[in-house]
Amino acid sequence: MKKIALLILFAFAGLEAFAQDMIIYKDKTIDEVTIVEVTPDYVKYREYGAPINSVTFSIERDYLSKLIFESGRVMDLGQSMMNDERVYAGQRDKTIKIDVAGISSNYTFISYEQAVDPSTSWEAGMIFIGAGFESDNGWNDPENAMGLGMNIGYKFKRSPNFYMERMRYGHILRGAYVKPNLWLNVFNYDRIDYDHPPDPVTFQYPTTRESATAGTLMIDFGNQLVFSDQFLIDYAAGLGYGFTSKDTWNYSNYGFTGGLGPQSGTPLTVSFTLKVGYLLPNK
Repeated sequence: MKKIALLILFAFAGLEAFAQDMIIYKDKTIDEVTIVEVTPDYVKYREYGAPINSVTFSIERDYLSKLIFESGRVMDLGQSMMNDERVYAGQRDKTIKIDVAGISSNYTFISYEQAVDPSTSWEAGMIFIGAGFESDNGWNDPENAMGLGMNIGYKFKRSPNFYMERMRYGHILRGAYVKPNLWLNVFNYDRIDYDHPPDPVTFQYPTTRESATAGTLMIDFGNQLVFSDQFLIDYAAGLGYGFTSKDTWNYSNYGFTGGLGPQSGTPLTVSFTLKVGYLLPNK
């Protein structure tokens, strides 16, 4: 019985020693080895056919594409932790935001954002033109504008210039980004007619109530910071191509400035947003 037990033990040891696994490098090189251990940072292995008590080697996972085990199981190592959704499990991935920069320009912009995965998200919002403060700064005439607008965009989070071991985003909604987005606004406004003489009593030029439509396709470059998985700050500047039917020297179209129109000979549009937000609890 003792001899039989020893024979069985040696048989299993031989099978383990000659188990053929494969390490596939990112340059497509393949090594036939016996994999001993896989850690978050390294793969430990012995040379194929080497005894159990032989030298064990280690290699960083960053050099590898995948592992193929003798059983046929394939472990893909190409995906970094940057985009591994399991790393961000439990984090709040939805937020509602308000653009505080717009309130002083006579509009309120409220948006909703939801993460799609660790590196992308979509955002949509409504702009309420006239829900803010309008100041006569000496450059532009008060317009008493009233109207609505919409904005929709898709964020692509910028990856780091280099990767370190176990590197990841601090939060699924945090990070620098590029966001293609679309604006469309419809509003009424006061247009001062300087082509006619002012009133002899009030010395004010005649005013007519006009309607306007404005839109632009923009690319925003921004950064979003998240605090305690509850609050965030999102700031961005945008550049785009747009239009407006607004017929004044005030180039603001509420949410963005510029666009090809009656008083503007260029379709260039620019924007700046400074949003604060609250992260909505997960269900």
